[in-house]
Amino acid sequence: MISAKVTYFMKNLMINYIIRFRKMAFIQIGQKTLVSLFPFMMLVALTRIIGASVFSPSGYINMLFSLSSWLPQFQTIGVFLTNFSSLLGGAVGLLTAYFSAKYTAGYYGKSTGTVGITAFFFNLILYSRELFTVPLNDGALIKVHFPVATNLIFAIIIGYLVGKIFNWTASKSDEKIVDEQFDYQPKTIRPIFYSLALAVCLNFLLALANYYNLFTIINQFFSSFMTSKSNLIATFINTIFLSLFAWLGNSASFTNLQFTDDQYALSNLNYVLTNKSSVNIPFPYTQTTLYQGYGGFAGVGALLALVIAILLVARNKKNKQVSLLSLFPALFNNGAPMMVGIPIMLNVIYLIPFILIPMINMLFAYGALALKLIPPVVYPVPDGTPSVLYAFIGSGGSLRAFALGIFVFIIDVLIYIPFVKLNNRIQGDLLIEGEADVKTD
Repeated sequence: MISAKVTYFMKNLMINYIIRFRKMAFIQIGQKTLVSLFPFMMLVALTRIIGASVFSPSGYINMLFSLSSWLPQFQTIGVFLTNFSSLLGGAVGLLTAYFSAKYTAGYYGKSTGTVGITAFFFNLILYSRELFTVPLNDGALIKVHFPVATNLIFAIIIGYLVGKIFNWTASKSDEKIVDEQFDYQPKTIRPIFYSLALAVCLNFLLALANYYNLFTIINQFFSSFMTSKSNLIATFINTIFLSLFAWLGNSASFTNLQFTDDQYALSNLNYVLTNKSSVNIPFPYTQTTLYQGYGGFAGVGALLALVIAILLVARNKKNKQVSLLSLFPALFNNGAPMMVGIPIMLNVIYLIPFILIPMINMLFAYGALALKLIPPVVYPVPDGTPSVLYAFIGSGGSLRAFALGIFVFIIDVLIYIPFVKLNNRIQGDLLIEGEADVKTD
């Protein structure tokens, strides 16, 4: 009886903390920003999937139907889709900063249009890496280096910061472009100047870091740590960081590790080709074998399993609609629409299963590999292959590997269901509080 009361108390305490977190200004603004990005993310996801799977020489669909041998302009279409998705993906950072600044200004009762455009230019200046190095003559002004791998949380912070600068420094007259006498009142330049001056300062610091190869050193360190460790503990640590970075909005986390970038996977492949057997491969527990094959069976953070769980038990019609639209991209391990549409990003309810589920999948795979119940993933997999087929194809068509994948997928859905139900309750409580606030006003 006492334990039941303690459990009930702790559950209510946790729910209250989650509700307080959801009501924080930055979180509300961030989640509004993410939801606004959904149509753009969906377009990026679809073009990227079609480009990688259908119109790539090593694409999964292309290799199934030999499209490159008979489809006219196959290569041209592939180049266009790749470049178009990269352009949109790079521009997402600009859009994120724009929406974040706009909603921040609206939250504090300020005019939103100028703030959003200022944040947009803030990002343009920040990504103009040659601003302090070479003259940008006519025709060279397009040299703005949009990162294809966008960090959404960073862009949200930029927009939030610009919005706060306007809140701190804008005068009251800025809220009216036309006064009661129909006289036009130009807006003050002060918050715009402060914002863009900060962008220039940050650009200068980035230029210094680039000059001293700081980013190259950091990238080499993390790349070697994330992809070149073959021992079991390091593989699990890599998975934790990969899932966490994805939850924080780093789109690079949704890019599959290339087989050729994993030296241990290449060693395993050479062993198999030489010995005609995968029984005693030198590195059975690599990132490719455990994570790509099983940890990411349902995508990063098992988002495909979350899609199914929401479709089964969610009460919110919007969440079900977003999940249904995100089902196809999630099959191809592109969870970006789902991350922003629900949103999963900045949603602490889903943080624990998002990180935990891939590791549970990998533990099942580790046990099955140790007991020789399944063959390891040793063969390269075509680009754009659905994540649910990675272990099946990479193991040489093993039905046992596929069966294990289906088993862990069912477990993933079952794990996510209680969290979806918790989200149902919290959304219900927030709705009741919102209605109470309206009645009070």
